[in-house]
Amino acid sequence: MNSGREAEPRPGEDDGSSSGALRQMGRFGGHGITIGVATALFAWLGNLLDESIGTAPLFVILGATAGFAGGFYAMYRDLVLRADDESSEGREKTRRRGGGTDDV
Repeated sequence: MNSGREAEPRPGEDDGSSSGALRQMGRFGGHGITIGVATALFAWLGNLLDESIGTAPLFVILGATAGFAGGFYAMYRDLVLRADDESSEGREKTRRRGGGTDDV
């Protein structure tokens, strides 16, 4: 049954329009840039440290690994943890309005 109101997409959800697709491309492209920049920055800092101490490739490898891990965590936090928060908010709003039940 249709109540006459169409469901509005949640913020960040693709609504099928070209602006929604561009928004998603920007969001996911930003994650790739974040990982790349963090990896490069930490590898560069590791290289500076290696040159000053004379421990060539040790800190470059550690820096690149730390940068990748940090960039990956930022992506994970945005994609997984934020999605979990949004879905639990949606369930809570539905429950308050008296519509639907949990996991039936």
